[in-house]
Amino acid sequence: MIHLETRRSELELSDVLNNRFSPRAFSAREVAEQELELVLEAARWAPSSMNEQPWRFVVTRRGGDAHARLLETLNPSNRTWADKAPVLILAMVHRTLSRNGQVNHHARHDLGLATAHLTAQATALGMGVHILGGFNAEAARAAFKVPEELDIVSVLVLGFPGDADQLPDNLRERESRRSVRHPLSELVRYESY
Repeated sequence: MIHLETRRSELELSDVLNNRFSPRAFSAREVAEQELELVLEAARWAPSSMNEQPWRFVVTRRGGDAHARLLETLNPSNRTWADKAPVLILAMVHRTLSRNGQVNHHARHDLGLATAHLTAQATALGMGVHILGGFNAEAARAAFKVPEELDIVSVLVLGFPGDADQLPDNLRERESRRSVRHPLSELVRYESY
């Protein structure tokens, strides 16, 4: 099992933010109902433009038909490891505003905030979340009868980190590394670009 022993940031970030990573190795440990409810509740309390809360989730558990159907929509390279995760979540957004039917230009941003809240709560509970774009959205739409007014955005792979030695060779080494980030000087400008 991989545990982060050193701080990733040179600054004193909250442990929840410092310890967050996207595992591919998942343990056999199930996510308890209370744990799942907490991560979903964290997403519920995310801020959103005009309080639209445009995100929607379909939650599936390993061993169930829905989990198998969602797993089938993943790219084969993701399926090789995501099948071990106890929870797969299909993440979607309403693309229009409920009050007037106009395009909600902030819907995906708001889903990102909800996903970040979910991820932070999962990290606080010792879990990891791997957010995938490598899946077939139209296959997921058909498999789950998702209404056309929803955009299908990502799949969240949720569970407790496991032993990287169980991963294929090409992923084992990646699992032991933590990704680096661009320095703030590349990402942030003050007063003007």
